[in-house]
Amino acid sequence: MSPARPPVWDSRIIAHRGASSYAPENTLAAFELAAEMGATKIELDVDVTSDGHLVVLHDPRVDRTSDGMGWARDFTLAELRVLNFDRGFEGQFARAVTRIPTLSEVLSFAAERGIWVNIETKDFTNSWGAVNDLVAAEVRAHDGVDSTLISSINHRAIAGFARSYPEFTTAIAFVETFADLPGYARRCGASVLHPHFSLINERFVAEAREHGLGINAWTVDDDATADRILEFDVDAIMTNRPDVGARNHLAVHATEAHA
Repeated sequence: MSPARPPVWDSRIIAHRGASSYAPENTLAAFELAAEMGATKIELDVDVTSDGHLVVLHDPRVDRTSDGMGWARDFTLAELRVLNFDRGFEGQFARAVTRIPTLSEVLSFAAERGIWVNIETKDFTNSWGAVNDLVAAEVRAHDGVDSTLISSINHRAIAGFARSYPEFTTAIAFVETFADLPGYARRCGASVLHPHFSLINERFVAEAREHGLGINAWTVDDDATADRILEFDVDAIMTNRPDVGARNHLAVHATEAHA
């Protein structure tokens, strides 16, 4: 095995489910392609199988992304491994990189390449228990606490995670507005905000920064929108197209370097 690359986590681009516009989302094919495109940060989703394994999957069902049908939580890991998660990219990638990956496999991949990981938890059936404990244990086992962000659109799950595991950095994802967003984030135990990009404006960013909150906006896939959002003081944008994002990222940094 080649030596691990040193961490480079200063990028303002997060590959959303990997390079998911060009490869099957949340598979090693998508994460490997994202890394080839220069991504140093990836976002992924996790759920739990019926036999207690963390797998990387966005939807509660497997229908949209695989050749199977059913609720992910009703499958064992071995049963999920039989399915091919290459829907929309059939036959374009090797079977070994389009089967459903475990969180452990992706964390090992990320550690070898010095990649930062945003883990979004998806199990709403036991959000206070199994997912939080399993994710924390897996990240710790990979010595990844400092290179991992835990997020969810389930804010109760994040509040529970933050209380149980205060050494982790946590984020809340949302598309709605709040009367007192900093106060709400504090009650959730979150130090990072994941707003939909449509919420980003000067007032939003100024309020977040005044209260020391990080900002990662989702999901931006075109040059014009990426240019506009990156002009604000956001930490990063999530994109399904890390090559598009990378062009904007380089342009922003070139401008800053010559300012």
